[in-house]
Formats: sequence, C-alpha cells, structure tokens
Amino acid sequence: MTLNNFSRDCSISFSSDGTFEKIYFIISVLLLAGCAKSLIQISSNKSETFHPMFGKNSQRNFYYDVYSSDSLKLLWTADAFGSFNNSSVVASDSMIFIGDLAGRVHVFNLENGKQRGVLKTKGAIFSTPLLYKFRIYYPLVKDGKQLTEFIVYDFFAGKDLYIIEIEDLITNQMLSDNDAIYLFAEDGTIYKYNYEAKLIWSVETNQNLHFVPAMKNGKIFLGNDAGEFIVIDSRNGKILHREKLAKSIFSGASIDNNLCYFGDDEGNLFAMDIDSYKIKFKVKTDGRILMNPSVDERNIYLGNMKRMFYCIDKNDGKIIWSKKMKGYFNSTPVVTKNRLFVPNLFKSLLIVDKSNGELLKEVEFDNRAKLSPVIINNKIIIGYDEGVIAAYEFVN
Repeated sequence: MTLNNFSRDCSISFSSDGTFEKIYFIISVLLLAGCAKSLIQISSNKSETFHPMFGKNSQRNFYYDVYSSDSLKLLWTADAFGSFNNSSVVASDSMIFIGDLAGRVHVFNLENGKQRGVLKTKGAIFSTPLLYKFRIYYPLVKDGKQLTEFIVYDFFAGKDLYIIEIEDLITNQMLSDNDAIYLFAEDGTIYKYNYEAKLIWSVETNQNLHFVPAMKNGKIFLGNDAGEFIVIDSRNGKILHREKLAKSIFSGASIDNNLCYFGDDEGNLFAMDIDSYKIKFKVKTDGRILMNPSVDERNIYLGNMKRMFYCIDKNDGKIIWSKKMKGYFNSTPVVTKNRLFVPNLFKSLLIVDKSNGELLKEVEFDNRAKLSPVIINNKIIIGYDEGVIAAYEFVN
C-alpha cells in the first residue's frame, strides 16, 4: 500500500443524550489529543547528514578519527515514549533521530535536547531509522501481526510520502547504497527498495535472521540463526556464497578494507576475505558474541556475554589484550584515537584506554545501556532503558 500525505485518524461517536454530552465531549477531546496526527517539520534548507544509519555507513564503521577526553560533562537528557532495542541515534544537521519500541520516532536538538517533533505510530520500531536527504525511512512492526509498514517521511514538508505494507517482521538493521535501501526480515527474506519505495527485488534465504548485516562493493554480508554465512549480490539478490560456519550467528558484521569481521554464539571471531570468501583467521573468546565488532586503523575491539573484552590485531588475529570487565556486552562500543566507550548491561558506560584495556572511568546510569554511542561535534550521545537519551560533552 502506498499512501501520500497519509494521516492516522481516529473516529469518535457522540451521543445525542444531553445528559452525557459534557462527558462525551471531555472524552472526545482526550481521544482526539491522543490521536492527533504526529508531526516532524524542520524549516531548514540544509540537509547535511553526519550519521545517516547504524554504524555511520553500510560497512558499519564505529571508529572516530579524533582524540577524546575521559572527562564527560552531562549536557542534557531527554525522554522517549518507549524503550530501545540495541541500536543508535542518527543525526542530520543539528538534529538527532531515534525510534523506540512504542512505535515512535523522536527528534531532539543536538545542542540542548529540546524535542523538535515526534511521529506517533502504533507498533514497534526495532531498527535505527535511516536518513536520506530530507527523508526518514523506518520499518514499523505492527502489534500482534505478521506485518511491517515501511514508512518514508519527509521532515522538510512534514508529511508521509509512502507507507508500504510488507507481510513480514522487519526487525534487523537496514542498509543503503546510492540507489536503494535493503530491509532484512526475521524469516530471512531480504527486500531491496529504491528511494521512492518501489520494490526492486526480494530473496528468501530460508533461515531465520537476527544479525546486523554489512555491505561493500555491491555485496551484502550476513549470518543467520542456523550458523550460515551468506554473501548476496546487491544488484539482483543472487546468493554468491553460502557456508555453514557455526551453530548460530546472532551478532553483526563490520567491514574494514577487504575483511569482514563477525562473531558467533560460541565466542568465535571470524575474519572473512570479501573477495575470496575464505576465512583468514578465527579467534576464540569463550563467550557468546552479540555485537558488531569495532575496528580502527590497527585493531578489532569487541566484548562477549561472559564479561570479557578483547583487543585483537585486525590483520592476523593476535590477541593484544583481554580484560574481564563489569557488565555484559551486547551493544557495539565506539572507538577514538585513544579511547573506547563501551556500553554495558550493568547500567553504565565504560571509558577504556584502548592501548592496554585499563578502565579509566565509569559513567553510571539509572538503567541498562542499550544504544551504541554516537560522537558528533565533541559530544557523545548515548541511550539507556526506559527511553532515556543523554548527551555528554568531552571536557579537556
């Protein structure tokens, strides 16, 4: 279904009984307030996107080429309506966007945290919204149905452009290239839509999928619940490579140069050559890996669900250091020239010296850290359970 300028309206019936007229009027006002059309409308002719998707780009890059302090000053906090999946904010110009599990997309001012608008929909948003020019693309999973609405919203005009119904559950992170957006369903079906929300192709992989895919050179790399790793031609959906590597793979891929890094449920980190599809090395970490690895100019950084965190040489798989730390790790950390910023399920953000794994500081939260941090304009944006977004400034 494709809708232009779609509004989600509510109908209310009024009684002609004068005795209850006032009661009905009060109830109707309350219902209309709850059903009023949501709106994001930004009156700006700029469309400078700093961070358009989860991991900045389709290779999933969590490295920032800056030196960062371990001293943080809280600038603001803001509340979303619902909690978050393991995702991140995205950013355009002076705005940050986040979807929540209550089906809403929120926009906050980067500098002061004031809400610039909200899209209210019924369902849940599991993946990070994707930004393209003045548009927001996001999959809304409908409550109690095997149905997702793929929604395209113009935040300059303040209206929905397209709403496409997909009889599937789109819960994994999206990808994009110059021509299209790629959606990944739980049952393993992959959909390619152009930016005007027209389906180009779909392909069934016939295995359940709870993995964050990555893409480079026209190839999509993904793992599935059955432990297979699959490479797909983004032009036509043809499966180029399929190989059983593990019992199950629930993590995510990060691509650096010609290697694709990902982990499995038994704690193995793999490095696959993106041209030959051969495994260059495999490293045992002895704990379930659920995150995308972070990669900088020399090393790979990742944690597992046994509270271990690792720094591994990205070229040969040698373990540089490993540390047992507070918390369990399933959200991807970000890396700068000198620091790691590691969210964990023990309600904190760990600031770590990346050269040796030394814990420098811990920023405590009221709830479990859920979002992978994002660094923009000397600020780090994080999120934790119960729908709280917080912005900290680096203090030298």
